[in-house]
Amino acid sequence: MMIGRIITLDPADDAPGACDRIEWADADRVALVMPEGMRWRELDFAHVRRAARDYGVEVAVVHPDRAQRMAAREVGLAAFASVNDAINRPWLPDEHVEPIRRLTPPRRFAPDSLQRFFPRRSRPLMIGRTAVSLVTLAVMAAAALILLPHAKVTLTASSQRISAIVPVTLDTRADRVNLAARTIPATRIDVIVEGRMSTNATGKKSIPSAKARGQVTFTNVLATPFVVPRNTVVRTTATSAPVRFVTLADVEVPPGGRAEVEIEAIEAGPNGNVAVGQINQVEGVPALAVTVFNAAPTGGGGNVILPAVTEEDYRRLRRALRDELLRQAVEKMQRQREIVNDDLIVLPETLFIAERQDETFDRFVTEQADSVTLNMRLQVAGLAVSSRDLETVAREALRLKTPEDFDLLSAEAWLGEVAEEGTGNETLLFVEARGLAGAAIDENVVRRLVRGRTPADAQAALLQNFALKRNPRIEAGPDWLMQFVNRLPLVTLRIETKVERE
Repeated sequence: MMIGRIITLDPADDAPGACDRIEWADADRVALVMPEGMRWRELDFAHVRRAARDYGVEVAVVHPDRAQRMAAREVGLAAFASVNDAINRPWLPDEHVEPIRRLTPPRRFAPDSLQRFFPRRSRPLMIGRTAVSLVTLAVMAAAALILLPHAKVTLTASSQRISAIVPVTLDTRADRVNLAARTIPATRIDVIVEGRMSTNATGKKSIPSAKARGQVTFTNVLATPFVVPRNTVVRTTATSAPVRFVTLADVEVPPGGRAEVEIEAIEAGPNGNVAVGQINQVEGVPALAVTVFNAAPTGGGGNVILPAVTEEDYRRLRRALRDELLRQAVEKMQRQREIVNDDLIVLPETLFIAERQDETFDRFVTEQADSVTLNMRLQVAGLAVSSRDLETVAREALRLKTPEDFDLLSAEAWLGEVAEEGTGNETLLFVEARGLAGAAIDENVVRRLVRGRTPADAQAALLQNFALKRNPRIEAGPDWLMQFVNRLPLVTLRIETKVERE
């Protein structure tokens, strides 16, 4: 018998969770393998049966406990003691079996006779039937004494939380979990993400904003008048970088005389502010006719401080956009078909940039600008694993740390840090395993231990055989029966047990 999918349940799984996993199994036949300590009610199996019918899936239950298998069969599910039985034996019998038909009339059948309605009864027969009736009444009375009593036993067992840091190897070549080596299968996922981001420029740059102005005096060295035209260039000579000015109007200088005219620096900035006498050179043809000097300093030249791009702006913008693209990469990976179909989770801790395909800034460093924009395109790779595989490794690590006479009740895996960048086939991930361990109490043993005892004897037996934090609570009924028979039921099915953990 071919099984489409074998689903192994954890003790923490409930019926709705099993139904969800059946829906995602994508198979016509599914075997639910339940661990030995897992207990479901018939209502839970009925829930699974309805879900299987709705999804069009044939479901069988594999459980080592006979009572659980019987409960599954009561609601119409096939049930087996092992996976091999589920594979080799037929599941459900044909529901359309032809009913048994009587081929001959019953004995002493008299057609069309009233004798069959009024048969003769002999005296020994009457005595026998009376005896049978009395015995039946006695049996029913005994059964009532057995079945009418009911009891509820509540035990409070101690528990403690345990944890461990587990180094887990994520191997892209592995196909199954290796508990000894703490290796689980991993799938590498690659996606392309791109985006752009802007940030304000934080640098400062001094930009010339105003030109210096002043006045110069021309002296005519000729015996004839000379007109110095507008825009004649005069400059300083005392500095390493001459500062040039232009005249703002035409001016006529008399023979051997002087004339003043307004000037303005050619370039804006504070360099145009020069002291008295520093302007002493005329450029061009007028230099043959006149000399020049400034009797007063020039002024008004200045700078303005504006924002500019810095290397720190580059680094900050690159880091912010990279983090945003990595976040987008995780979301994009989680939508991949292979991730959804295989019920995998993407580990953000394993993400790395496989290739930086584009990184372009729209401004240069030191360039005056209010903001700078970065365009980036990345190929991002990461690893995806099954959460059940992580929990399996975590559970095994916690099992080894569980104290003696304690059971591991629950286990979960919390992701930690990656030891090294996972660019190869193996990546080491530190997982924090957290769980709850409680004193080992088998409820079947509890029921067998207290059945038929008085409440006081049952309480003493429980305290002697189990490590409890407080005295067990025993409730027995009905009250009117307890006044005559102060004992717990003999039938364990009439005893309800509950284990509380603190």
